[in-house]
Amino acid sequence: MFKILILIFSFCLYSNAVIFEDMFGEQTEVKPNIQKIYASNPVLLYSLYAVDKTKIAGLNFPFSEGEAKYLDERTINLPVLGGWFGQGKTPNNEMILQINPDVILLSDTTKRLGNEKIKESLGGAKNIPLIYLKSNSLEELVDSFSYLGKLTSQESRAKKLEEYGKNTLNLAKEISLKATKKPKVYYAEGKNGLETECDTSLHSELINLAGADNVHKCEDTNPFGKQSINFEQVLGYNPEIILVYEKEFYQNIYKDSKWKNINAVKNKQVFFLPKGPFSWFDRPPSFMKLLGLKWLLSIFHPNLYQLDINKESKDFYELFLNMTLNNEQLNEIMGKNLD
Repeated sequence: MFKILILIFSFCLYSNAVIFEDMFGEQTEVKPNIQKIYASNPVLLYSLYAVDKTKIAGLNFPFSEGEAKYLDERTINLPVLGGWFGQGKTPNNEMILQINPDVILLSDTTKRLGNEKIKESLGGAKNIPLIYLKSNSLEELVDSFSYLGKLTSQESRAKKLEEYGKNTLNLAKEISLKATKKPKVYYAEGKNGLETECDTSLHSELINLAGADNVHKCEDTNPFGKQSINFEQVLGYNPEIILVYEKEFYQNIYKDSKWKNINAVKNKQVFFLPKGPFSWFDRPPSFMKLLGLKWLLSIFHPNLYQLDINKESKDFYELFLNMTLNNEQLNEIMGKNLD
């Protein structure tokens, strides 16, 4: 169920602040006309970019060359502020203080640290209002659009993004219910294709959402994922479809004789996972997964769902990234130059 957004505007007696209620029901005083927002992890930053990139105050890390060519020039040149995105990463509080954003966006994962520890790590920037959003699953990410829309005064645009997201998730549920068979899918990560994700991992959630069977069954205990396995396990799984993250492995899988007896390879059902500016599937997780979900539905269930991926991609990039995607760019994103 999608939560209904509640934003309460109430002018305080002692200032012109307004009250914003976040996805956890916590109320925070913020400025009435927010201009600068620091999103403290990549998922939140990318969603903010889709809703209103002009409000971005700084980046978590520099964009790669492959990402930057699909993004707004102003954004890619913003200062790097760091952020909370695991593995001990923390923001640069001196840079944050210098930029002085109107609010700081934090994820539910960061919330577990507790407000006191978060404010302590912010140092002199500890009085900047903190807003918490949920963004772990694709469904939560879609729900967060309306909150970002209210925060940036871009409700109309956020509603369009949210509608696309909800329609896509509903489509996936509908196709999955109609499907009489779930194809066996292996998600190949790493340069040798021998890293993968548990079927319970959010890193591979699109396989489940698109009505397929992730062959690697295990409990996901590491939020950063990437389980190492051996080739004999893959051979035992004998997947019908292989999704490949790394370009190097995609270019080699059909040349490597040991993979040739796996059904997915025999039947030419190996697919490179598109990326540009961000992955359509995983790492970094973002709204791009919505397009990836539609694409996977057409691969997993071709008899139930056909997709003009050229048209859908161009419409998606126009809607979410405000860019006109040409055929050459799309071919590069989808790895057609790798064949």
